[in-house]
Amino acid sequence: MTLKKWKIISALGIFLLSSLFHFIYVWFPNFFTSLIFPVNESIWEHNKIIIGGFLVFALIEKLYYKKRKNALFAGFISSIFCALLVMVIFTPVYFLILKTQDNIFVTFIIFFIAILISEYVNYKLLLKDYNPILEKIAVIGFILVFIINAILTYNPLPIGIFYDYNKNIYGIG
Repeated sequence: MTLKKWKIISALGIFLLSSLFHFIYVWFPNFFTSLIFPVNESIWEHNKIIIGGFLVFALIEKLYYKKRKNALFAGFISSIFCALLVMVIFTPVYFLILKTQDNIFVTFIIFFIAILISEYVNYKLLLKDYNPILEKIAVIGFILVFIINAILTYNPLPIGIFYDYNKNIYGIG
């Protein structure tokens, strides 16, 4: 399969996997799932599904496509890029334009466009020469991002992106 076809499939896969990841904590509420999956509807908590979806597809790519040696690095950079892109788009759209956090259609459009753009970044990164140091940085980066997300789940900052407007809480509540 060509890299371009794979990137289209992985964009759809990340979108679908993220949709599944969205409900894991609801279905299995415990400490472990609270660290990895979103515990509320805040913009920040949705970073977990973005990072997790990109990580899964980076691991698949790393294991299945041995020649794509920078897969973890490309996955890490594109996941961070996607999370930032989603927050940069979501925040003004929800707080300034819609003044709500409950428009699933707008959410899906923003989310899918951000994934597509991020997969393009991923594609470009995979075309670069292999660098084992970058892969090690990516592993450390994924671990740090999950640790930071876990800490902020239990100790959220009192700002809008951490607030769940459905439950009127910050973090796990």
